[in-house]
Amino acid sequence: MKLNRILVPTDFSDTANLAVRQAVVLAQIYQAELIVLHARLIYDDDSSQLPEAIERLKKEEAQILHRMQESVTNANPAIPIRHEIIRGYSAPSAILGYVNQNDFDLIVIGTHGRSGIEQLLLGSVAEKVVRYAPSPVLTVNRESSIIESYKNIIVPFDFSEHALRALRTALRVSPDDAEIHLLYVFEKDTHPEMYSWNLASSIDLRPQVQIKAREKMDAVLSTLQVGNRQIHKIITDGAPHKKIAEYVNSHQTELVIMATQGLVGLDRFLLGSTTERIIRSVNTQILTLKQKQLI
Repeated sequence: MKLNRILVPTDFSDTANLAVRQAVVLAQIYQAELIVLHARLIYDDDSSQLPEAIERLKKEEAQILHRMQESVTNANPAIPIRHEIIRGYSAPSAILGYVNQNDFDLIVIGTHGRSGIEQLLLGSVAEKVVRYAPSPVLTVNRESSIIESYKNIIVPFDFSEHALRALRTALRVSPDDAEIHLLYVFEKDTHPEMYSWNLASSIDLRPQVQIKAREKMDAVLSTLQVGNRQIHKIITDGAPHKKIAEYVNSHQTELVIMATQGLVGLDRFLLGSTTERIIRSVNTQILTLKQKQLI
């Protein structure tokens, strides 16, 4: 894997500080340029007192710049680090506007795990960046650990091209002695075309699914350079986002890698995204692959 430019937005919260620290670690590992970004909202300023507002703005942005520099004080001096302060009507729109005007190999961002009606109406900055940014996004939860080497990775796997891309990325970012968990969840009410349709129920279907899924996993893995990595193959049934979250929360893994299918509009409003639901439900770092690939 090659990372040349990493972006990490910050609002100086504890979660954002964790994201900055993780971004610094990654920048050091991959010798990548790091851009630390702060979005300042336009409506925070009172235009009726323009001279005073301009002077106050200069002082505040000098303080913001100082805080951004402090957040990366432990970085290797050889790592190129830039600090950017941008302005916009909302943090997501400002960040996404900046991302769309620049080229990044990875975005690292903290997520606060908002849930309930507030989540439904507002969403979160991190989820909007995950949803709309063209670059891969690594979300860091407030309880996430800072990881220097991803040795225990979960890849939700449904045999699609998206899932195969996630698996390939897992092999690229992990050392040769890592453990990778391939997790296939089939929905009880959905019978894939690859399985028999004449079984009486999902209970009858489960053994056939497990056999065929394991065979197909083996076939996929035989085409990849797995090395000495230990591959765990897990096949279960239920609601994918619930089962994935349960598995993540019950195992001491360091990273989940998923490739989003990019639902938009009414489908996303009614159903949500599996990736976004998992981001809200687990404390593990999640790497979401988008149109731009890491591999």
